[in-house]
Amino acid sequence: MNAPAAKARIALVAFSSLGDGLIYLMMAENLRLNGFAVTYFGNIGYQLRAWLPQFEIRPYPAAEDMDAALAGFDLVIMSPPQFLRDRMDPATTDAMRRKWLLICQKTPDDWRFDLTETKRATLPPDTFAALHGLLDCGGSIRDRDYTTESVVDITLEYMQKRMGLAQLTRTVALTPPAGLQLRRHTKRIVVSPDSAWPQKKDWPPRAFLKLCRTLQAQGDEPTIVVAPANHERWRKMPGNSFETPVFHDIGELAAYLYESGAVIANDSGNGHLASFLGVPVVTIYRKKNSKFHWRPDWAPARVVCPRLTLPGFRGEIWKPFVGVGDVLAARRALP
Repeated sequence: MNAPAAKARIALVAFSSLGDGLIYLMMAENLRLNGFAVTYFGNIGYQLRAWLPQFEIRPYPAAEDMDAALAGFDLVIMSPPQFLRDRMDPATTDAMRRKWLLICQKTPDDWRFDLTETKRATLPPDTFAALHGLLDCGGSIRDRDYTTESVVDITLEYMQKRMGLAQLTRTVALTPPAGLQLRRHTKRIVVSPDSAWPQKKDWPPRAFLKLCRTLQAQGDEPTIVVAPANHERWRKMPGNSFETPVFHDIGELAAYLYESGAVIANDSGNGHLASFLGVPVVTIYRKKNSKFHWRPDWAPARVVCPRLTLPGFRGEIWKPFVGVGDVLAARRALP
């Protein structure tokens, strides 16, 4: 990009899930490193703003205030959060794509729109020149078939090839709050046994509790971390004699994960957050695919898959075919 990109102000609006929120923090960091003035909008990033002083982070505005909040930016790149997607009928989608670049890992065909001529007519020439490479990068981040690449890899390729960014990093520079030390408690193993799709994704509670007992017998200090809505159930669960802390926001959770030795989790946002922070992660995944795209992939990681799966009335049967020994072996393979 030949023009001074610092004159170009970009609003990056992230999707609302934890994993996506972190992917878009990585995108914001890369846009910043390529000279753009970036403001990130998203509640996940906002709860981590103390860790990321290098760019501005704001919470989502209300849906009716979104236009006003984004009006002052030269370019808006948006993966519409769920509360906007719920309103996206064809007419609304067309109006949105004509003013904002709409992106996501996979999008409907009608999300894409080339903003080049719109921005040529409305921006100062130097600002337009700085942004020119970004103005037709809307639509799907995944624009080809992928095999073993992680979502981190896929997004980095998108930023290189479609956005034309010359300087790329997968590691976001973090400024931990004062007093925190990465992996200070090396024996503290955070076990995260819940997810947003429990019937489909969650290894059974009894298996996680057996894992915790085995870790403890080996000299580790397992703790159980679940979403606030599930905390009371897990705290009172028969057989749970392990510390089960509760965290009121993502920032508190991040501080705890950051100082832990490792995380063992279902395919869930907690694994992505730990990896983003530089903590090794073991992911228990329901399919026989250790290279599934949405695996944590910022820090050292292993994926434990079932030895086999069987067809069932409510989806594949996989949970009996992941053993505690398999998970422990994956943990031992990590630093």
